Amino acid sequence: MHRFIALGLMALLAGCGSPSVDGTRPLSRQILDQSLALLKPKAAQAAPEPEVFTRASVTKDTTGPVILVSAPKLKAKASLNMIQENGPTRTYVSDDGIVLLLQHGLLAGSRGFGDDLMSSEHSAAHRAILKGSGRYERVLRHINSQNHLEAQALSCSLTDHGAETVTILGHKHGVLRRVETCDLAGRQIENIFWVAEETIWKSQQWVSDQIGSLTIAHVQ
Repeated sequence: MHRFIALGLMALLAGCGSPSVDGTRPLSRQILDQSLALLKPKAAQAAPEPEVFTRASVTKDTTGPVILVSAPKLKAKASLNMIQENGPTRTYVSDDGIVLLLQHGLLAGSRGFGDDLMSSEHSAAHRAILKGSGRYERVLRHINSQNHLEAQALSCSLTDHGAETVTILGHKHGVLRRVETCDLAGRQIENIFWVAEETIWKSQQWVSDQIGSLTIAHVQ
């Protein structure tokens, strides 16, 4: 757009005359002033206020399970309600159509982000999380650039980092923090699970390069 304005300015500059006898500005001069105003950088607009989540707001009109999910790399945050439970798999959906599949609190799939996790194998990871330690293999599946399903094998280990307290929208939970470190194609990714007995109250789980990690907290 600026290129076309600049070309117009050259013609206007050539045609701009001095103020008329009665002191008014020629039309060409008025157009030039308006065009120059368009070239001035606009003042930066203030960033929108982040959406504030409260326990009352995310559990309103629902008695089923609710999770709070944040994607720091995407600078996004949303609450998701469970809409289906099939065996160990729970399906959660946000108001704008983001879908997460969780099995025993572990991420089994995502939909709606773009570079989604299509499925995963993590039964060995779940056993290690409950136990507090272990070495095992995991498999993550994504759609590659050729639009084919591609499996990625991970070699993982899990360690216990002791007792902590996590607060989720005002409710405190005594938990054990367990950290999973996985080798993925020569680089390391880290997942964190805050566990009480068999419940993963909060977790940080890697999805893909584009999405990064999601922080998932169980509200109810």
